[in-house]
Amino acid sequence: MEYEFEYNNELLKEMHEHFQCYSLKWCEENGVDLEKLKEEQKKQVQNIFQNHDKQHAEMHGRVETNKKKTKHKEVFKSVAKKMHPDVVGEESPEYDELKQAFQKAVGALEAEQWGELFDVVEKYDIDIPNYEEANSSISKDIERMNEKIKNQKNTYSWLLESCEDREDCKELVIKTFLGHVYSWTDG
Repeated sequence: MEYEFEYNNELLKEMHEHFQCYSLKWCEENGVDLEKLKEEQKKQVQNIFQNHDKQHAEMHGRVETNKKKTKHKEVFKSVAKKMHPDVVGEESPEYDELKQAFQKAVGALEAEQWGELFDVVEKYDIDIPNYEEANSSISKDIERMNEKIKNQKNTYSWLLESCEDREDCKELVIKTFLGHVYSWTDG
């Protein structure tokens, strides 16, 4: 699911660009003064895009939280005992690999991406003290990833691409976007 999410992010970069070009062209061809709409609805547009930016940051794990990271502390201690760079030593032939795996585990713990943490645990045959808690965390991680992927697929850019060559579908997406963002009505 992480790979699907990352892949979709790459696709969305192109889709956003296509959406912007298509919507500008559609507005021009249909006599919609987008600049006037932007000015009239400036405050509403700012709120929408600020919320979008916040959601985007949250989806990418860039929002700092103040809560204490104690979940799976015992698992992480086991990871550290086996692969912390100070424990392994630079002279070890596995040093670079284990250091990279340890950094992945640290990042996973901080971001509470339990699937990533348990990938490291599984790959390096590290014992998990509480399988029920691990399974619960992974289930929550799956739910979180499903929600993130669902949010990707609910963007206007994704919806426009899903229309393929159906012009009526594309027009509906653009009209819905204009109505949502700028309170525009057709007619």
